[in-house]
Amino acid sequence: MRNYEIPNLSNACLVLKTLASEPAGLLLSELVQRLELPHTSALRIVATLCNAGFLQRSGNRYELGSGLIPLGQQALARLDIRSVARPALNHLSAQTGETAHLAILSGNQSLLVEVCQSPAPIRVGAPAGTLAALHCSATGKVLLAGQPDNRLELLLGTKPLPAQTRKTLTTLPQLRQELIRIRKQGYAVDEEEFFEGIRCLAAPVHNASGDLVGAIGITGASTRFTAPRIPSVARQVIAAANSVSKGLGCSKMPCLTR
Repeated sequence: MRNYEIPNLSNACLVLKTLASEPAGLLLSELVQRLELPHTSALRIVATLCNAGFLQRSGNRYELGSGLIPLGQQALARLDIRSVARPALNHLSAQTGETAHLAILSGNQSLLVEVCQSPAPIRVGAPAGTLAALHCSATGKVLLAGQPDNRLELLLGTKPLPAQTRKTLTTLPQLRQELIRIRKQGYAVDEEEFFEGIRCLAAPVHNASGDLVGAIGITGASTRFTAPRIPSVARQVIAAANSVSKGLGCSKMPCLTR
């Protein structure tokens, strides 16, 4: 398709992308120098973009215009987290050899909305549509870590948390300490807390507003997804989650702390 590109239209796109990373705007001379454009061409491009409302002048500087806002909103409205996440899940599953999944908050549970099964002959992992308890699943703990502390009791209640296995955290003080650790390291681990012999790891997904909208995770048998693999797998899962966040319009990865 590059044979059909219009050079000045491509340059106009470069101008928009360049100014998107410059909140204070740039002088025309700075755009000319940075993009190595002829002065006359740069002037015509910014004049055209200003007339369309895509740029505006502030003194002698050019910055993004308000005409881009409705376009961006329409583009974001068309984004579906499942379709955005699917390529990242496929890559993550192939990369780790484990089942990869996307989960969102559904009431007081974690709901798996997209799953890519492990390429291994023997695999573990629940299908899409499965609900998991928040306090003992990796995705659930990520979703809890993004909530204000005063919402924990609303989501979990005040009674002892049900034990899925002997390793499940069953008290709010224990869980609060775990959430502090998750917020610091940027990912959560389910250490056989939901099912014996199954280890999971998950990281947060954010939208264009920086809101936590889901969690990307992997599930594997603890005999294959061993404890020494956690650091390397965590980097892979975080990279996948960040990729989905970027696809949803998130330009800066916020922390989980609220």
